[in-house]
Amino acid sequence: MRHSLLDILVDPVSRSDLTLDVHDASGDDVVSGDLRSGDGRTYPIVDSIPRFVQTEDEGQRQTQSSFAYKWTKRDSFGSSGMREDLHRWLLERYGFESADAMRAYFASRRRTLDAGCGAGFAASAYLSADWSDKAEWVGADISRAVDVARELLGSFPNTHFVQADVLQLPFPNGSFDAIMAEGVLHHTPSTERAFKALVPLLAPRGEIMIYVYRRKAPIREFTDDYVRERIAGLSPEDAWDALRPLTRLAQALAELEAEVEVPEDVPLLGIKAGRYDVQRLIYWHLAKMFWNPSMTFEENTHVNFDWYAPRYAHRQDEDEVRRWYEDEDLEITRFHIHEAGFTVRGVRR
Repeated sequence: MRHSLLDILVDPVSRSDLTLDVHDASGDDVVSGDLRSGDGRTYPIVDSIPRFVQTEDEGQRQTQSSFAYKWTKRDSFGSSGMREDLHRWLLERYGFESADAMRAYFASRRRTLDAGCGAGFAASAYLSADWSDKAEWVGADISRAVDVARELLGSFPNTHFVQADVLQLPFPNGSFDAIMAEGVLHHTPSTERAFKALVPLLAPRGEIMIYVYRRKAPIREFTDDYVRERIAGLSPEDAWDALRPLTRLAQALAELEAEVEVPEDVPLLGIKAGRYDVQRLIYWHLAKMFWNPSMTFEENTHVNFDWYAPRYAHRQDEDEVRRWYEDEDLEITRFHIHEAGFTVRGVRR
């Protein structure tokens, strides 16, 4: 933990200041120690990361375990194909004209929070070795994925890492000029509550950027819940193995390169008339069976695991997401609708 991080840390429970007790340090890096609040709570610093997670919610713990496994399984993400596709998708959804434009945006912010940063895969689209020496980036995640993020991004200037729950983050109100929660809020007990827990952390005219899941066709919704319920009690390793045959089926369907014409709308199943690739028709309307040929088999399983393994994976509709921004007096500057979800940017008035 860099000493400068202490300037923006508070007790996530009482919101009071914290004092630092250093056990081991290397230059500016506090390798181990304790953060203490005035009313007696202690939060350890382990492997250079302060640890604030104290959830008693069973679903949160299961989600925490699932994502820790996914992001520490290093053979399941990070190929050039996966990275290029993800970065291209981020630029499209958040409305940046180029990778340079995205880097310039975040470099111009005084301080950015990546809420639910995982292994820092999304942040790798704009963080780099020449990251601005005037901008700070803080990655927070509920799981040990944050250790991987520190390994991959910790050498960049002014980057900080904390293990903390999005619903109870250890930062004072008004600390951040930009907050990104990319595919995170729906993995908490309440997507809306998680969103509204972030908004007070924004400085005036700060911008919050989120991606949340969208409700799908009725059979797809049923299948998603059916599969999730059956693997939720498995260990992450067993859940991953259980999803490998699903990935193989997705691959087989994609490799057919077959199309089908849906002659007219099927309102009962949420299917519009038109010509579909068979794998994509099934993917969007019957069951999530992701396959992208530019990614490895394990990376494709990673995407399927990301969807099915967490106990919490709420889906929203457009009206409710817009209402969250209105409730918090946020001016929506971009509302991107995709089959998979909603990407929204909004500025605090």
